[in-house]
Amino acid sequence: MRKLLCLFVMVTGITFGQETEFKLTKDGFTDYIVTECKDKTAAEMYKKTLDWISVTYKNPKEVIKAQIENDYVRIEGASSSLICLNILGMKNCFDTKYQIEISFKEGKYKFDVIELQYYVAPGQYTRGGWFPENFEKIDEYYNKKGEIKGRYKYYPETIPLYFNVTNTKLKEFILSESIPSKKSDW
Repeated sequence: MRKLLCLFVMVTGITFGQETEFKLTKDGFTDYIVTECKDKTAAEMYKKTLDWISVTYKNPKEVIKAQIENDYVRIEGASSSLICLNILGMKNCFDTKYQIEISFKEGKYKFDVIELQYYVAPGQYTRGGWFPENFEKIDEYYNKKGEIKGRYKYYPETIPLYFNVTNTKLKEFILSESIPSKKSDW
């Protein structure tokens, strides 16, 4: 009976457990992750997240796109190495912008990538502009055998890694007792 109970707890924990890191697989991109911050209130995490944005981003007021005090913050960031495609055997990275929504509850926060776009310069064969990256049609990225298509071979590594590292930095900041200065040598 005890073994059966342990098995039930393990299976329900796996089935109903919340994701703790981003992944891109043939089943899709992780919708969102939940990060535990024991003994932290929603208000404390909200305030520390605003402080993290101020320390992390060059123009924090431009980065914050929406916020409701102690409930959530939506930010827009950018990277030049987030979206990389394999084109003619070479790794080509594109300017990318993304939106993340961070929602708070007692002892945890939700980190949700809600938008991802990359920029293609106009050229002879392309109109150029910002293009959304949408993982709802996962068969565009994976073949029928469940293998990543060559053009997208960097996606399963670069995209989840970028957001997992960003989330780790946020968590470390929230859990720290101090606010590190950008310039500590003054």
